[in-house]
Amino acid sequence: MIRRWLSRFLYGRNGPDTLYNVCFWTAFALSIVNLFLRSLLLEVVYLLLFGYAIFRLLSRNILRRRRENEAFRRFLASPRRLLDARKRRRADREHVYKRCPHCKSQLRFPREKGKHTVRCPRCGATFSVKI
Repeated sequence: MIRRWLSRFLYGRNGPDTLYNVCFWTAFALSIVNLFLRSLLLEVVYLLLFGYAIFRLLSRNILRRRRENEAFRRFLASPRRLLDARKRRRADREHVYKRCPHCKSQLRFPREKGKHTVRCPRCGATFSVKI
């Protein structure tokens, strides 16, 4: 009987997602830390995080919660993309990476010694590059 009531209650709810997990586990970790520190500010923060996590879990506005979760996942992915791009550039021994002096876009050149005149594909400016 309780199982049926619970399944009817949770039908059409958002459920757990990435942002929920981060909020919940961060609040849990802060509550453990607060056992030792006894800080009122820390207690308010972890209670707000728990409340927001439960709100997200039980929300019926699935579209809005999905947008929030996607924005959070993009926020988490942006530093990873930067680190991955830097690793790829370091591993690339056949090319040299320079910035366009006009539009500041990152350009890739073959590693051929000498002075080359190049044209930026983004802004169309012509400049010389020494490799």
